[in-house]
This record gives sequence, structure tokens and C-alpha cells, in this order.
Amino acid sequence: MTRTLNAMVKNGPETLMRITGLMRKRGCQLQGIVYEVGLNDALSKLTLTVGAESEDLMNNMILQMKRFQDVYEVTE
Repeated sequence: MTRTLNAMVKNGPETLMRITGLMRKRGCQLQGIVYEVGLNDALSKLTLTVGAESEDLMNNMILQMKRFQDVYEVTE
């Protein structure tokens, strides 16, 4: 199963590392990534194309992403 996720995140390399590290730990496959700096330098838009073996695994990963302090919003 593949989903495209859009997230508003704090601009910085540590945010991207946390999110990709979460996907690696959960066993999700990163198929595509777009990282765009927003109008102000504090926020960025992150678009991820992610593959996972099950619906539960994908939903769990989305919930974990929402818990990160640097992630402000996650949508599909």
C-alpha cells in the first residue's frame, strides 16, 4: 500500500532526520520525498510518498509523526 503524506514541519535538517528515522524503524519504504522551504524560513512543506505492508502500520506511523514537536500538521 502506498500513500502520499503532506506535512508542515519546522525548517531544519533534524526534523527530516527524525521523520526518516521513524520510517526506517517502522519498516516503511520511502518512495519519494519533496522538501520545500515556506514563505517564512521557520516552516517547510514536506511531501512523502510512503509504502507500508499494512494499513495499521501506516496509521501508526502517521500518529507517531503527529507526536513530534517539529511537526505541525500531517494530511493525506
